[in-house]
Amino acid sequence: MKVEKVQRDSNIELLRIVLMFMIILHHVVTRGLRLRELGTGGYVPTSSTGFQLLLNSFLIVAVNTYVFISGYFQIRFKVKSFFALFFQALVYSVVLYLLFVVTGLAHFDKVTFITTFFFIYKGWWFVPVFLVLYAISPILNKGLAAMSKGQLIWILLILLVFCNIKYIPGNFISERGFGICNFIFIYILAYFCRYYVPVIRVPWLWYILCSLVTFALAYTAFRMGKYGTAWNVYNYNSPFIILAAVFLFYTFRNISIRSGFINSIATLVFGTYLIHEQHDVCFMIRDFVGYLNSVIHNDVELFSSLLGVAIVVFVVGISIEKVRQLVCDPIVDAIFRIPVVQKISAVW
Repeated sequence: MKVEKVQRDSNIELLRIVLMFMIILHHVVTRGLRLRELGTGGYVPTSSTGFQLLLNSFLIVAVNTYVFISGYFQIRFKVKSFFALFFQALVYSVVLYLLFVVTGLAHFDKVTFITTFFFIYKGWWFVPVFLVLYAISPILNKGLAAMSKGQLIWILLILLVFCNIKYIPGNFISERGFGICNFIFIYILAYFCRYYVPVIRVPWLWYILCSLVTFALAYTAFRMGKYGTAWNVYNYNSPFIILAAVFLFYTFRNISIRSGFINSIATLVFGTYLIHEQHDVCFMIRDFVGYLNSVIHNDVELFSSLLGVAIVVFVVGISIEKVRQLVCDPIVDAIFRIPVVQKISAVW
């Protein structure tokens, strides 16, 4: 197979920024407004529930789109990059907890402190799954490169049947799309699209239509009183959510833009994810949004406030991440100047 050189332009970096803002807003809505309690049976319907479901139907695609970007451009495994990602998460897991303790916002607990060093087992769900995807990417890349178009289609169909068709009640393989199987499926789909789907006409319209289908399914289940089903419509292995992610990617892929500022901001967004999803920060944002919801009774004003919260979280997040990079990047560089470490990393 002839390998074409694909250059990441600022359009894709802009997409990364937009996706992180979508993720933050998604968490503000689902946690702060308690929409996620649809899945636990504790949700209390409000006059804005329909709007919350509609908004979430457009936001829920962000994580899948991130994974699609990785598959489209293919992860180039480097030991240093893998370690830097792990170290980044470790720093935020430990330091943020200690910061909350020092400021009196959390009580020190030895067991809790120890668990901050084991964040891959108890912490951000996305981090360990993506680290596994990153680790096995050389195998995926070599295997996919050796496959014909027909073989790729068969693999996608098999994974679709076993991981994605039965997505609302869930299944043993895909773990509602939060596990490695769904990430692999999206990675392979993105690889296929890169080589065999060069153009999608009006992808933004298809993105809207897929999101509206998701909303229609969720809202119908909600109106029928099946709250758990309504929440499961948003499982990441939903074919409609995956398709919406593909169409959103192609929407930005069609944009021609070059900006050093956009590219520099894009390098900071993952840190924003780690910060706002850290346990103590997450609950702080949730409680603040819950307070806003209790004192603001106008839906337009409430939505404007939620946007404001998301903007503040994003700006603060990228600012903190910039400081972390200035402090931690030299440490990572120093570690990888050690001869033994260089020999290990030279394997790849």
